[in-house]
Amino acid sequence: MVRWILQILALVGFGVLLGFIGLTMTLNLFDFVDSWSRQLSRSSLNRLWGLPDQDPAGVRQGPGFQFARFLVGGGVLLLGAAAIVGGIVLLVQGPLD
Repeated sequence: MVRWILQILALVGFGVLLGFIGLTMTLNLFDFVDSWSRQLSRSSLNRLWGLPDQDPAGVRQGPGFQFARFLVGGGVLLLGAAAIVGGIVLLVQGPLD
């Protein structure tokens, strides 16, 4: 019984972590997206392909970057919410064995 409760709490905790990461990516909390755009603008792959360094604000305002940010951030946020809801359902349902 105790092992089952610990597994449920671990699932809920993992869901909270995923939800927080997704929320951070989607809403640009703590300048998370800004740091990624800086890294992408000065990427070593750009130099390898012969592309010039870009302005981080230009990368951030690009439609592909914004679409990917909301798609990945929203997906991670939804996965976290699903893990939390699944953990609560398993907690209310009782042990499976």
